[in-house]
Amino acid sequence: MVPQVTSPLPRVVQLRVHLFFCFFCVALSWTCTSSGKTAPSFGGVVAIADGEPFTIVRGTSLNTATKGVTLAAGDMVETGAGAFLVVEMQGGDLLGIGPSTEVYFMQRTASDSPTLVVLKGWVKADIRGASKGPDVRVLGTHLGIQTHHAVVLLHVDEQSDSMFDEQGAGALLLRDEAATRTGTNTAPNQFFVREERADVISQPRPSHQFVENMPIAFRDPLPANAAAKLKKTTGLEFVRAVNYADVQQWLNMPRDWRAGFIGRFRRRLRDPAFFAAMDASMAQHPEWQPILHPPPPPEEELQPPARAAAH
Repeated sequence: MVPQVTSPLPRVVQLRVHLFFCFFCVALSWTCTSSGKTAPSFGGVVAIADGEPFTIVRGTSLNTATKGVTLAAGDMVETGAGAFLVVEMQGGDLLGIGPSTEVYFMQRTASDSPTLVVLKGWVKADIRGASKGPDVRVLGTHLGIQTHHAVVLLHVDEQSDSMFDEQGAGALLLRDEAATRTGTNTAPNQFFVREERADVISQPRPSHQFVENMPIAFRDPLPANAAAKLKKTTGLEFVRAVNYADVQQWLNMPRDWRAGFIGRFRRRLRDPAFFAAMDASMAQHPEWQPILHPPPPPEEELQPPARAAAH
């Protein structure tokens, strides 16, 4: 015999439980149906890796890698002085990364434009324009390009950015303070140079200095289908959790590029050395101020003392 409930929950509690259950189901359904649509896909396989192993900051870990590794959105890659990488991207695009180069694969959701941020060094991109794929951005600290089909070379150093549109066309991108604006359309064989806070200089051909300093491997087309010759894929070789010096250049890059970094690197503040270095460089990333030094909670309003009951 089933015993009967003699003291049901109050109706307000039942209503709250029902609403919570409905909200939970809706949230779970939305997550299951949309997670695949919003996951970033900007990345690819390192098909060629000449020179010494390169480093990858993934999450909060510092790693080394060689050819056969898969790069993903959010990865920060740094190459050594003798390096040359060719990455076969999802969708068929090719990316060459030259020596002494730092790049960030920036795409937070699938709706974001895939953007290769180049902090320094040499990059060659062969954007082949997948029919349903979005435009790709290759962007230095002063200028870059957004294109669906082009071959471009970009060099970034402390003084200026230099870009050569070898084939195809796209929209010229210009960096101003903490924003990117769209300039004129590019054309094949155009060469652009821009220093900080200066106008763009356009030339009909690359400068002698640009060609002379260009990595030799970039003078030829990037080799396609090299990933098919890989005997095996490889993984990351964990080195350690990042220290401040490992990510200083990324934490100090333009603010709109470092969106999401608080959630990514916050747990590293448990390391006293990381905390101290962040604190000492607060002027470079002021958004961390309330994280390192949270403001005191607002004082509770003082309640007036209760009056004594009259006798």
